[in-house]
Amino acid sequence: MELIWLLNLLTWAAFFAVSAVPIMIAIHVKGALRILSLLLGVFAIAHGLYHLTLAYGEYFVAEVILQPVSVVFLLTFGIYYTKKAA
Repeated sequence: MELIWLLNLLTWAAFFAVSAVPIMIAIHVKGALRILSLLLGVFAIAHGLYHLTLAYGEYFVAEVILQPVSVVFLLTFGIYYTKKAA
């Protein structure tokens, strides 16, 4: 077992565990906090999938599909946050 494989697998597990909190918040609240929590949770899931696909050697899927998707969700979260915070 390679170290990089293990680290990517552990990172995937951590992101999936972390995504549970914002998803649960999105289920229980309403308004802007629901959208913010949902965006953050979906980012964590997408970025966790990025690490999982890297662990199994699917570099094309990881780099071309999942990395831009996770960046888009994170940027959307940041833009929405700045709009609602102002």
